[in-house]
Amino acid sequence: MKKLLSIMLVLAMVLSLTACGGGSDTADTTAAAGETAAAGETGTAGTSENGETAAAGTPTAGGSINVGLNSAPISENIWYQNDLNSSVIMNLVCPNTVTMDADGNKYNYLVESAEANEDCTEWTITLVEGLCWNDGTPVTADDLLFTARYGTEHHIGFFDSYYGLVDFETSEVVDDRTVVFRLTSGNVNFWNGAGYWIPIMRQSEWETVEDPSTYDYSGAGYGPYYVSEWVDGEYVVLERNPYFTLANDGQGAYLDEVVFRVYTDENAMVLALQNGEIDVCANFLSTSSLTQLESNPEYLISTVPSLGYAFISYSQTNELLQDVNVRLAISMCVDRDALVNVAYAGAATAMNTPISPVYSDFVASDIQQPAFDTAAAAALLEENGYTDSDGDGIRESADGTPLSFTLTYRSTLPNVDGVMSILQSGTKEAGIELVLQPVDAATFSANVTQGHTYDISYSSWGTIDDVDTTLLTLFGIDQTLNFMEFNDQTQEDMLRAMQSETDYDTRVEMLNEWQQWFVENMPACHLLVPNNSYAANTTNYDGWSIVPGNCAYLNCAQFVSVYAK
Repeated sequence: MKKLLSIMLVLAMVLSLTACGGGSDTADTTAAAGETAAAGETGTAGTSENGETAAAGTPTAGGSINVGLNSAPISENIWYQNDLNSSVIMNLVCPNTVTMDADGNKYNYLVESAEANEDCTEWTITLVEGLCWNDGTPVTADDLLFTARYGTEHHIGFFDSYYGLVDFETSEVVDDRTVVFRLTSGNVNFWNGAGYWIPIMRQSEWETVEDPSTYDYSGAGYGPYYVSEWVDGEYVVLERNPYFTLANDGQGAYLDEVVFRVYTDENAMVLALQNGEIDVCANFLSTSSLTQLESNPEYLISTVPSLGYAFISYSQTNELLQDVNVRLAISMCVDRDALVNVAYAGAATAMNTPISPVYSDFVASDIQQPAFDTAAAAALLEENGYTDSDGDGIRESADGTPLSFTLTYRSTLPNVDGVMSILQSGTKEAGIELVLQPVDAATFSANVTQGHTYDISYSSWGTIDDVDTTLLTLFGIDQTLNFMEFNDQTQEDMLRAMQSETDYDTRVEMLNEWQQWFVENMPACHLLVPNNSYAANTTNYDGWSIVPGNCAYLNCAQFVSVYAK
């Protein structure tokens, strides 16, 4: 029977895994591997966050499941590149050691304990016992320390953001499962971030790799699966790791095989679900797709508020966008109400503050981004010398350069056509032209997140967590995710100071100071928080459950309990 699970959570701010985070909402540091997986272990089907079961049944081992992707994953090498579809696949192969529960609280998944000293300059991390690669070789503390060192030495992915404070001269391996990380300054969410975002690398494979940006990863896994076949642009096959026993009373994952099938876009993926070619969609769906599925009782549709948000970024490689007045004017042309009510048909929440409203403590100050007012935007531009001298509707700078910008975005994003129409019409009213440039995921990565060769981009963060300490990863000088290249020392100092402040209330005050700086400078413009809905067919498989984050039904700790009927 179909159940529409509308899980509209107001998620508590995720704090540190130890007392360093401050406050009373600190996550449990001792949650063992597989602890939340698991309705299937009791002999029933998977349980949703509101306590409803998808269907009754007895879990059994075996079976192959087909998963749909709305675009091609870039590669297995998730340590180097930041691609959502790749990370969904590889979270079953090399899971992050910290994950989230249904309430958005982080807990140790493949870590037995994570303990910090009083000022959070020393962290002792102990891996769970029995964690093995798919050839039976144990995952060791050496692998974990190597991961941190190799990634920072090669400046890949998120490593500098999360392991950049580690003093590798004094950090050490204590035993086969325990590492002591010593930091050059305190970071209250060090392991909360590093464990959640960076999977473990296998030292024996990576230590001879000189250029990680071009490396073709083997597909070896310490999670419930490993990659047995990867055909670019077509499909990916995962086989069960027989040495992963950290779920279902030592059995590991129920399913023997997971086949990810690549489609050209969301419409093709949803059609494949309706035709029985796939059993679940890995990506969240647009309102129009959900409308097609809701009347069929075979489909389980679950909704969670995103921990990320949709936004536009202004590249500082474009001289016009270096002018704060231009950035402010464009930001004034964003009609968030129309984006939410028209483009998203109500399946989103307007993001009027620099921080997502999901994190209620941090938006209590109600520091607002510029309001929608195209007349005010036009007046601001006029005051600063941007006039329409030739009457073509597009303003020019004093030297005659038109305020015309290419807006680059992934064509497969849900509701993107409606978003583009609203953004384009709003800026037009103020005399700014947006030239739309839809691209595929690989091109977006090459031009925007890796290449930094763009004017304005539209995209959506999957998860922005621990915002009182991790905004440095987005806006810090030369950080990987600061692809707009907005490098400001004032902002840098504010964001770094938050990381070492152990008092929670003080961090809230410091974050408010940053929000005030943000709305005065607008390095980016935050738009809305989507309510992400996912669909699975319950005809042949049960045990479905969902948590906030990027992987939804495919999140490793939950997916191990999916089974064939």
